Amino acid sequence: MIPILWQGGPLVVQTHDVFSLLAVLVGFGIYYRSLRDSGLLEHRIVLASLAVLVGGVLGARLITAWEHPAFYANSIAVGAPLGWIVEHSGKSILGALAGGYAAGVLAKRALGYRGSTADHYALALPVATAVGRIGCFLSELPLGTPTNLPWGITVPPQTAAMFARCPYCGGPMHPSMLYEVLFNVVAAIVIVRFRHRIVARGDLLRAYLLADFVFRFLVEFVRGNEVQAFGLTGPQVVLLPMIALLALHFVRQARRSAFHVPAPPAPADSLVAPDGPVAIPPGQRPAWRTA
Repeated sequence: MIPILWQGGPLVVQTHDVFSLLAVLVGFGIYYRSLRDSGLLEHRIVLASLAVLVGGVLGARLITAWEHPAFYANSIAVGAPLGWIVEHSGKSILGALAGGYAAGVLAKRALGYRGSTADHYALALPVATAVGRIGCFLSELPLGTPTNLPWGITVPPQTAAMFARCPYCGGPMHPSMLYEVLFNVVAAIVIVRFRHRIVARGDLLRAYLLADFVFRFLVEFVRGNEVQAFGLTGPQVVLLPMIALLALHFVRQARRSAFHVPAPPAPADSLVAPDGPVAIPPGQRPAWRTA
């Protein structure tokens, strides 16, 4: 555990904050490069991406608020500063994704931008998430639920004592954050290799989000978060409707044959006529065109 990277007097550099900033920089760097290579990078997109960042920060905080009503009530009762309350209220990458998406949509509408840039986030998100999760692994406890697997990780008692809640720190735990790092690295490789096979605009990003949400739902069983309702953790409760909406989208897309790849055009030396292909003599230009 390395919760603090550097400390000098009153200045403390938190590991989680450093990796979170690094994840944002890496993610937007990949996003902007993808837009630039496609000729889509312009000032409106930059402004919209800043709105995505703000929406992501707010969403990350707000989505966990319902899990800790007592914290907010007690903090307000003792007159804690709003900034302190926000900083210590917890956060979730699921809320960041939802808040960022909503902010991006609203910003594009306000700026009069009608194009879709969703798929340009498809590679940026898993890479940025992998970077951010390394920071979580180095600075958060518990790492996961107890395990007897050979890669279970045990932390020293003095490290566990630094955290108000660490129910599984007495023995080896699942390194659940590293599971997410591995998943997102594999997802990034798959996106680079097979992204051309998804032809419907925006569905590359949606496919990643669906896979990521399902994986995160399963990881929650070994994550170590508190059960909130119906035997599920807070993130699992939030994930269920998100998974359902994405799954419904892909069912509709399949019914509309949105994943059908058009056949390649006819060779230049032949055209399709009612009676079959017609050979074109070398050097002769046809007087008609194919549809």
